[in-house]
Amino acid sequence: MINRNIFSSIWRKINSHEIILLNGPRQVGKTTIMKQIIEKLKKEKNIKKDQILYFDLEISEDLIIWSDQNTALSALPKNETNKKYYIFIDEFQKSNSIGSTLKVIHDHYPHIKLIITGSASWYLDINESLMGRKRVFPIWQLSFSEFLNLEKNQKIKTIFNSSLNNILEINQDSLDLLNNYLLEFIRYGAYPEVINAKSKNEKKEILSEIINSYILKDVQLYNFSATSIQVRKILVLLADRVGSLLDINNLSLNIGLGRTAMLNRLDLLKNTFVLNILPPFYTNKTKEIVKNPKAYISDFGLRNKILDNFNIVAQTKYFGQNIENFIMTEFLKNNKQDSLYYWRSKNKLEVDFVIKKDNNLVPIEVKSGNEESIPDGLKQFISTYKPKEAYLLNWSKIKNVKYKKTKVKFRPLWYPVDKI
Repeated sequence: MINRNIFSSIWRKINSHEIILLNGPRQVGKTTIMKQIIEKLKKEKNIKKDQILYFDLEISEDLIIWSDQNTALSALPKNETNKKYYIFIDEFQKSNSIGSTLKVIHDHYPHIKLIITGSASWYLDINESLMGRKRVFPIWQLSFSEFLNLEKNQKIKTIFNSSLNNILEINQDSLDLLNNYLLEFIRYGAYPEVINAKSKNEKKEILSEIINSYILKDVQLYNFSATSIQVRKILVLLADRVGSLLDINNLSLNIGLGRTAMLNRLDLLKNTFVLNILPPFYTNKTKEIVKNPKAYISDFGLRNKILDNFNIVAQTKYFGQNIENFIMTEFLKNNKQDSLYYWRSKNKLEVDFVIKKDNNLVPIEVKSGNEESIPDGLKQFISTYKPKEAYLLNWSKIKNVKYKKTKVKFRPLWYPVDKI
């Protein structure tokens, strides 16, 4: 099984009374994490098999149980308060009425711990019955470091870890090796099943199945007015324009949908974790709301399959779009989405990413080639906001330089965002 970086954070909540919710796209390993929790409960806490109940709401019999509160409660050991019980519910959002049932269990049966998974996000906002009762852990596709941890060659893991300890001293051979691994990661993406597939054709087939499964299941399940053909066209346009400003009117014109209908489809893609939105950074919050965001696809391998282009060549435009998409997803996997923005000046100079860290701003510019100097957009941001440090992620130039009073760190494209 894959060891996920987020697992230790989830495990720390196992003794709390909060409902643990693992929320994220389909096929990213949420069920695997639940099974790992079950095994750890048995081995480390000596929890017996009869103290663990598992329900998969994609199985009709289990869905029937959790579609009615009385039926669900009758299936639980609610009166056996002398022991701790762990209830696992996979794809809990399949039941429209489950929220009030989970609230009753949480409020009235403290000997029962709930661990649930979901593959859509809108119920997190509208289901007030779970407010203050749940701890949400976003589960995404694998990060680059998790991808390397799956590699059987111990040498690459050693090189990666030692390089991070002294990044300024990394040798060219190590840098080239890690860059080649990054190219492979970018080509087929970060879904666990895709990474574990043996052949290129198998990887492509799995990506195709993920797309078709998503379109057939989620689109028609959550929005009957959105057809598969419409959504597929939207995905192609969004994938082709990754990292560009999201122009709703232009999308509507190209797809043949009205603005309201297009916003509806984009919300569907966002709430099922296919589309990621990056807002602009402004000190004026009103401008931040009304200005166009940027759009990214949740997985770069998925993007390549949508566009039917797996020809990933370093330091090309197509690679550059993918690498910006990769950096965006790495931030999401490190749970930084609520403090992440892009910046654009009045004269259209840009910085790809800006992180708010407490009262500090950290600008990050991404370049797919080798960069010897600081780009004009990054210079202007530094002059305007005077951050303590800034980052320039690029193919192979690694150094620290000063611009005005800001330390600008040139780092490789695979440099972990949790180090920023």
